[in-house]
Amino acid sequence: IKVPELQLLWDVETRWDSVYFMINHLREMHPAVDFFLSSSDQPDVVKCKINTMEWFVLKDFEEILGVPHVVQQTMSSESLPKLGSTIPNFELFMTAWERLAKKTPRL
Repeated sequence: IKVPELQLLWDVETRWDSVYFMINHLREMHPAVDFFLSSSDQPDVVKCKINTMEWFVLKDFEEILGVPHVVQQTMSSESLPKLGSTIPNFELFMTAWERLAKKTPRL
Protein backbone atom coordinates (compact mmCIF):
# COMPACT_ATOMS: atom_id res chain seq x y z
CA ILE A 1 0.00 0.00 0.00
CA LYS A 2 1.46 3.33 -1.04
CA VAL A 3 0.48 6.34 1.04
CA PRO A 4 2.26 9.58 1.90
CA GLU A 5 4.52 9.49 4.95
CA LEU A 6 2.18 11.14 7.40
CA GLN A 7 1.34 10.70 11.02
CA LEU A 8 -2.22 10.39 12.28
CA LEU A 9 -2.95 13.45 14.37
CA TRP A 10 -4.99 14.24 17.46
CA ASP A 11 -7.45 17.07 17.85
CA VAL A 12 -5.84 19.90 19.83
CA GLU A 13 -8.40 22.13 21.54
CA THR A 14 -6.15 25.19 21.44
CA ARG A 15 -5.65 24.93 17.66
CA TRP A 16 -8.91 25.16 15.75
CA ASP A 17 -7.35 23.92 12.52
CA SER A 18 -6.10 20.71 14.12
CA VAL A 19 -9.41 19.07 13.13
CA TYR A 20 -8.73 20.01 9.50
CA PHE A 21 -5.23 18.50 9.63
CA MET A 22 -6.47 15.43 11.52
CA ILE A 23 -9.10 14.71 8.84
CA ASN A 24 -6.68 15.57 6.03
CA HIS A 25 -4.05 13.10 7.26
CA LEU A 26 -6.62 10.40 7.93
CA ARG A 27 -8.02 10.73 4.40
CA GLU A 28 -4.52 10.72 2.87
CA MET A 29 -3.83 7.48 4.74
CA HIS A 30 -7.22 5.95 3.91
CA PRO A 31 -5.86 2.76 2.24
CA ALA A 32 -3.43 2.05 5.08
CA VAL A 33 -6.02 2.77 7.76
CA ASP A 34 -8.56 0.50 6.06
CA PHE A 35 -5.97 -2.25 5.68
CA PHE A 36 -4.93 -2.02 9.34
CA LEU A 37 -8.49 -1.94 10.68
CA SER A 38 -9.55 -4.83 8.42
CA SER A 39 -6.62 -7.10 9.16
CA SER A 40 -6.37 -6.59 12.89
CA ASP A 41 -7.31 -9.54 15.06
CA GLN A 42 -8.21 -7.30 17.99
CA PRO A 43 -11.98 -6.76 18.26
CA ASP A 44 -11.56 -3.32 19.84
CA VAL A 45 -9.72 -2.11 16.74
CA VAL A 46 -11.89 -3.85 14.13
CA LYS A 47 -15.04 -2.17 15.43
CA CYS A 48 -13.44 1.23 14.66
CA LYS A 49 -13.40 0.53 10.91
CA ILE A 50 -14.64 3.53 8.96
CA ASN A 51 -17.42 2.69 6.50
CA THR A 52 -17.87 4.22 3.04
CA MET A 53 -20.45 6.79 4.16
CA GLU A 54 -18.20 7.95 7.01
CA TRP A 55 -15.33 8.46 4.52
CA PHE A 56 -17.65 10.63 2.40
CA VAL A 57 -18.65 12.64 5.46
CA LEU A 58 -14.98 13.13 6.37
CA LYS A 59 -14.33 14.39 2.82
CA ASP A 60 -17.19 16.89 3.24
CA PHE A 61 -15.81 18.10 6.56
CA GLU A 62 -12.36 18.47 5.03
CA GLU A 63 -13.84 20.64 2.26
CA ILE A 64 -15.80 22.75 4.75
CA LEU A 65 -12.83 23.24 7.09
CA GLY A 66 -10.52 23.86 4.15
CA VAL A 67 -12.06 27.30 3.61
CA PRO A 68 -11.19 28.82 7.02
CA HIS A 69 -7.85 26.99 6.86
CA VAL A 70 -6.86 28.79 3.65
CA VAL A 71 -7.92 32.17 5.05
CA GLN A 72 -6.04 31.55 8.30
CA GLN A 73 -2.94 30.53 6.34
CA THR A 74 -3.22 33.70 4.27
CA MET A 75 -3.32 35.86 7.38
CA SER A 76 -0.56 33.86 9.07
CA SER A 77 1.75 34.20 6.08
CA GLU A 78 1.93 37.94 6.58
CA SER A 79 5.00 38.84 8.60
CA LEU A 80 2.93 41.33 10.57
CA PRO A 81 -0.85 40.82 10.13
CA LYS A 82 -2.64 44.14 9.95
CA LEU A 83 -6.20 45.08 10.73
CA GLY A 84 -6.55 46.37 7.16
CA SER A 85 -6.24 42.85 5.77
CA THR A 86 -9.02 41.54 8.00
CA ILE A 87 -11.93 42.68 5.84
CA PRO A 88 -10.49 41.40 2.52
CA ASN A 89 -9.70 38.07 4.20
CA PHE A 90 -13.19 37.88 5.68
CA GLU A 91 -14.62 38.56 2.22
CA LEU A 92 -12.40 35.79 0.83
CA PHE A 93 -13.74 33.51 3.58
CA MET A 94 -17.40 34.30 2.81
CA THR A 95 -16.97 34.12 -0.96
CA ALA A 96 -15.21 30.76 -0.74
CA TRP A 97 -17.98 29.32 1.46
CA GLU A 98 -20.67 30.68 -0.88
CA ARG A 99 -18.88 29.07 -3.85
CA LEU A 100 -18.62 25.81 -1.92
CA ALA A 101 -22.36 25.95 -1.12
CA LYS A 102 -23.20 26.41 -4.82
CA LYS A 103 -20.75 23.72 -5.95
CA THR A 104 -21.85 21.24 -3.29
CA PRO A 105 -25.45 22.02 -2.19
CA ARG A 106 -25.64 19.00 0.13
CA LEU A 107 -23.18 20.74 2.45
